[in-house]
Amino acid sequence: MDRRDFLVGTGVVAGTSLLTSSSVYGLDWGAVRREFRLDPGLVNLGLFYLASNPRQVRDEVERVKRHLDANSHDFLPDMGTRPREALASYVGGAAGDIAQVPNTTTGLGLVYQGLKIRPDQEILLNDQDHVWHQRSAQLAAERSGARVRIGTLHESSARATEDEIATRLRASITPQTRAVGITWVQSSTGLKMPVRTVAQVVADANRGRAEADRCLLIVDGVHGLAAVDEDAAQMGADVFIAGTHKWLFGPRGTGMVWVRPDASQHIRQTIPGLDNSTATTALGLGGFHAFEHFYAVHAAVAFHQRLGRPQVAARITELSTRFRDGLASTRGITLHTPRDPELSAGITCFDVDGVSSDKVVDHLAAKRIQITKAAYRIPYARIGTSILNTPSEIDAALRAIRQLTR
Repeated sequence: MDRRDFLVGTGVVAGTSLLTSSSVYGLDWGAVRREFRLDPGLVNLGLFYLASNPRQVRDEVERVKRHLDANSHDFLPDMGTRPREALASYVGGAAGDIAQVPNTTTGLGLVYQGLKIRPDQEILLNDQDHVWHQRSAQLAAERSGARVRIGTLHESSARATEDEIATRLRASITPQTRAVGITWVQSSTGLKMPVRTVAQVVADANRGRAEADRCLLIVDGVHGLAAVDEDAAQMGADVFIAGTHKWLFGPRGTGMVWVRPDASQHIRQTIPGLDNSTATTALGLGGFHAFEHFYAVHAAVAFHQRLGRPQVAARITELSTRFRDGLASTRGITLHTPRDPELSAGITCFDVDGVSSDKVVDHLAAKRIQITKAAYRIPYARIGTSILNTPSEIDAALRAIRQLTR
């Protein structure tokens, strides 16, 4: 896969600097899309759920598989370190501060079960955190005798502000709060939490605390990783957890846990690890895995790095803004995701007045347009705008949704 396949209008290929609405920063998104084996008859606006893999990732999976099939005792020298090194280069951390896990849920479970917490302490979560995030914390609290407290950080997801979120969190943290868990991009509402601001609130709360009372910030980052132009390890969190088989297009069944070096002392290893080179790498699951997937994650990172994270994030923003603007201009639609790109990313949640989310999903499915339902306390209709989608697909979805408002 040559970089020339992705460049258009930069002077390298086409001899012009002209950019169009379908070409952000010179990338030919049609060429990018052709690297994936997508159903050409389906408008898939749910690609964030379990991503399709680009050719570069598929080829690396096959390379590792062939090697192990030939001799399952002969592991390539860089198999164990290369994926973590690649992820570290992408999130802005160090390879020794990353553990490989199969998915976000497993990562959350390992972190919360390993959290050193006393019976007199608590874990503070948001009512919009994923149910498995909440359950991971609850299981850990039941084991330790601590408690989980669930609050809300905004009155309305669509109208939430950074100041409102910070103010509510500041008022919610108590001396007993041992961990604050948040979701970077909520799959229930599409709201992108201001992690840096939240981290500052937690840092302020930690002033004067003993180390054993330190409040950790634990971030479920699965819908921000590779959708937002940020170094995840530099946002101020103590722990960052994400599946790599969603927006990053990594092999299925792969994920990561990053732990700030000075926070690793607060998390115990709960099961034998595959790699015990550092306290954090040891948090990963030991035993046997689908190694051809586990050790091919670096190919997904390389694919994104060749595209450029700013370019990817800009394309996602372009498409999501197009969709949200279209919804906002349609009578009978309630948008639950902020229109401000600073507080949103690639997920958009909405309601059609008088029409259940199931009926919205079914109506679009009949037109070969795939969207999903946010299966939470309030089940909104939901789409994701991947770099594999096109403006024409967004417009087709808007036309189909508007038919329900007549």
